[in-house]
Amino acid sequence: MKNILQLLFPAKCPFCGVVLGREEEGICAACLPHLPEVTEPCCKRCGKPIMSVEEEYCMDCSHKNSVLKQGTALWVYTDTMRKAMADFKYQGCLADGDFYGKEILRVKGEILRSWNPACIIPVPLHWRRRWFRGFNQAAYIAYVVGEEMGIPVLEDALLRTRNTSPQKGLNDKQRKENLEDAFAVNPVWLEEIAAHRKVLLVDDIYTTGATLETCGLTLKNAGVEEVYFICLCIGSDC
Repeated sequence: MKNILQLLFPAKCPFCGVVLGREEEGICAACLPHLPEVTEPCCKRCGKPIMSVEEEYCMDCSHKNSVLKQGTALWVYTDTMRKAMADFKYQGCLADGDFYGKEILRVKGEILRSWNPACIIPVPLHWRRRWFRGFNQAAYIAYVVGEEMGIPVLEDALLRTRNTSPQKGLNDKQRKENLEDAFAVNPVWLEEIAAHRKVLLVDDIYTTGATLETCGLTLKNAGVEEVYFICLCIGSDC
């Protein structure tokens, strides 16, 4: 059955769309060497690429007191990555999610293990948006990572209580107002969340970090001591 499905719906490279060969897994051989990987120097707090090794923080982190302990990301958010993330979210390319989760483990597994999170929590979608898409892309990646690392994924521990507008195109003030009272800890998980000292948040894209900051504050107000995060893509100060 699997072979028949592969013939009917052959796997494609998420970055260029070419049908993958038998020996290719997740990405074509031509694209693999050209992914815009995040490399040093990076912001010590969010992992965003910065201009100089003499700097410690990116422009965003240097002007705010973050509730997030530390974060990291796989790739710089280029036009190529923007298309790939959109296809993943809006075209239901779930096979891409398997590749993304495995890449997180391959490239960032060591740092994630050093953080030693007690659980993984994906950034939630509002139920209307999740119903429309059919899945939460952050949760899909979280389960791939959690299964390999043996860390429980609490998909519904955080709830998005308001169907907020997209953050794209908003300035810093508008982003904060848009996310005000937008998240809450699920009462079902409140006692367990409070018992966790370290939590790992998972999301697909980090721009200014407003969404993750709001999620982190919600968790810390519920008793979590340290909040870390991993994203697939992040902006750059370079």
